[in-house]
Amino acid sequence: MRISIETLKKIESEFGEFDISQVLGGTNDVYLRFGYWRGIDASKLQEIVGPSICVEEDDYFDDDCGTKYMYRMISSILKQTK
Repeated sequence: MRISIETLKKIESEFGEFDISQVLGGTNDVYLRFGYWRGIDASKLQEIVGPSICVEEDDYFDDDCGTKYMYRMISSILKQTK
């Protein structure tokens, strides 16, 4: 799975500042986090990254901060084998 710098710039232009990180343990999926865990339009993100990457929105509720969102980036090939 590869994401070009041009694609990353399109993501930033559409949604603003973001962080790229990796889930520790388990699948070690790469994920994007926008602002302070804010939600975005996952279908628009999917459109930007294209069909070779599957975008999955993941959220959880934090008692102090409310709902936090992150967007997992999974290779479509790996997704098909699961």
